[in-house]
Amino acid sequence: MNNPKRITIKEADVFDILSAVWILASNDENEIITYEGIKNRLNLPANYKVKELIQSRGELFRKGVPASRLREWKEEMRTGRHLPAWIKDIDDLTEKRKAIEDLIPDDVFRSQFRAGKDSPQSPIEIINWGLEHIDRLRKANIDAREQSAKRWEIWLLFAIGILNIIVTVVVAFFMK
Repeated sequence: MNNPKRITIKEADVFDILSAVWILASNDENEIITYEGIKNRLNLPANYKVKELIQSRGELFRKGVPASRLREWKEEMRTGRHLPAWIKDIDDLTEKRKAIEDLIPDDVFRSQFRAGKDSPQSPIEIINWGLEHIDRLRKANIDAREQSAKRWEIWLLFAIGILNIIVTVVVAFFMK
């Protein structure tokens, strides 16, 4: 079987991943999303720190879910409803049940705009707001990197100028 190429963190733009997660969390049939499901759906490496990325954006995502809501969701999943794709893909019934039972509130997250039980998919205006917000974050990140590069350029030019003066003085001293 031909597996698609797994991306590495160096190849992936964090903001592209964040945008994809935002769309999935806003538009999925389930308002509760698992971190494992995001790795699976976005074909991210197993060691990708998707949880840290999502939890770093509290304005977009809610960490966890109340234990009572998780129990309800697990009951739905035991009957075959609202299963995340990664759990559906488990062929062994015992392993599938174990994956469901092992879920804890810290294994899941939600969109800030889909906090309640059976929350509908977010309207396009909310999805667009999130994508625009992520794009502003991306632009701020690019600006910060450019500013840093400019500072390094200035210091490099300063160092070259000083070095040039030193070389001129040393050469003049030995030419006498």
